[in-house]
Amino acid sequence: MGFNIKKMAVAISTAVLIWNVAAPSRADSPITSTNFAEAYQDYDIVKKAQKSGKLDLEMAQYLSSKSTPIDIKAALINALSWKFEGKRNATLYRYYLGLSYDQPAKDLTPDQLTDDELFALGYLTVMDDYFKPQNALPYLEVAQQRQPKSYTVAMVNALTQAQVALDSSWCQVWQITDKVSRDSTLEQDLRPQAKRIILDYMGLYKDSCP
Repeated sequence: MGFNIKKMAVAISTAVLIWNVAAPSRADSPITSTNFAEAYQDYDIVKKAQKSGKLDLEMAQYLSSKSTPIDIKAALINALSWKFEGKRNATLYRYYLGLSYDQPAKDLTPDQLTDDELFALGYLTVMDDYFKPQNALPYLEVAQQRQPKSYTVAMVNALTQAQVALDSSWCQVWQITDKVSRDSTLEQDLRPQAKRIILDYMGLYKDSCP
């Protein structure tokens, strides 16, 4: 009996080890494990966001600036990162937008915001609470409709959709982002290194497909 218990313990330990190597950990996810801000460390605003983790006035202005490229805005938000217990950067940005448009933040509608502001608000929303990624999709989906050629917008939207799919189909998690990576009609407005960081992680889900 003792031998069988020992043998079973070894088998279970081996299975757990194989599972951890062969598949992404449930502690990881498309939103929390794609740290592509590392490809934008030559921007001081990105390094500042990475150090503080909290949106400030300078960052909010940067996100709303028409002169800031969309990939740097995405890198800034990615650098702000996430916490298990959640963050409030989307709320802070909404307050900023409310002041900018001279109305209560809660009354802001997508029609009032620019394409990039919608994108920023959506990405901040999912980074703040990656357990409820569906809350970000109304912003990101409209942002992608407005900017249908942007690889950056499409990929962030795909990562958010993949976050939603995480609890139902790991194969779908891979397929959602793979579809964007293969779309030759998109403008390649994200740095190659940033794309590699994203796709190297998302590729861990590929083996879940038949």
